[in-house]
Amino acid sequence: MAVTKISKKGEEFIRSKINGTGTSYLSGSAKDKYGSVPDNPTKVLPFCNPLTNINDVWTSNPNINGGVRTNDELATALIKWYNKYAETFEMDANVMIAQAYQESGLKVWNYAVNSTACGITQFVDNTFLALIQNNRNRFSTAELQALTTGMYDYTYQPGVTPPKDRFLKTERLGKKNRAIIHQNIVDNPEIMIKAQFDYMDYIGTYCGDLASSTLFRYNRGLMTLKKTSSYTEVIEMAQSPKRSKDYEVEGINYVYAIFKLLYDNFGYKKLNITDEAKNNFDSFNASLG
Repeated sequence: MAVTKISKKGEEFIRSKINGTGTSYLSGSAKDKYGSVPDNPTKVLPFCNPLTNINDVWTSNPNINGGVRTNDELATALIKWYNKYAETFEMDANVMIAQAYQESGLKVWNYAVNSTACGITQFVDNTFLALIQNNRNRFSTAELQALTTGMYDYTYQPGVTPPKDRFLKTERLGKKNRAIIHQNIVDNPEIMIKAQFDYMDYIGTYCGDLASSTLFRYNRGLMTLKKTSSYTEVIEMAQSPKRSKDYEVEGINYVYAIFKLLYDNFGYKKLNITDEAKNNFDSFNASLG
């Protein structure tokens, strides 16, 4: 695949969103979250035991995150990190940072109020566990230990299978470790960006490296099923009598939002982004790299 670094227009967009000497993209709390759900009206980090507090502030530690202390510094670091891993994985940095923007707004501290998704890449508990279990020799021991440091009854050790109950929201220890894992993710945005590239690269092997299909599977969790050759095919694969129409539509809207972001803010005018194109799925057959 061809390596594509962030476009000049893309850099300008990133710096326009993440700017100043403040820390709003590096630090935040439940009070800074938009919206809420009936099960979590206070918008605190969910699925924790003990429960987190509405006044808890999640802050990325500059001693761990490469010395990033301000929004301006984060913008520079994100451009550097996304270009770096675009070269490592031979992918399009624009697609990847647009995806992260759709996931988290590029807020390092961010989390979902109704799921375990957290950090700049919004990995959920199962995906995070898979990162620790199946690093495919792309992550060092130090990187995986950084993501698991301080956990109750577990820190990554090479060759030792991590117990699922330490990570999953359905388990007692998973709930106990939830806030610790979130803080580790917040402290290590570069590692999580590398994980985003690694995960998308893996899913892409099932999709002929089509950005649309890969993004759809990332969002819908269909990465382990059969290989597909077009965006239309991967959408059809998601259709099932057991699933509601909303399942399919949410994935379509996710892909469309990212492609429109690329069109509007990264200079990707070759894309066919119209209301009609939203349902003309094969117009989204752009490559990951």
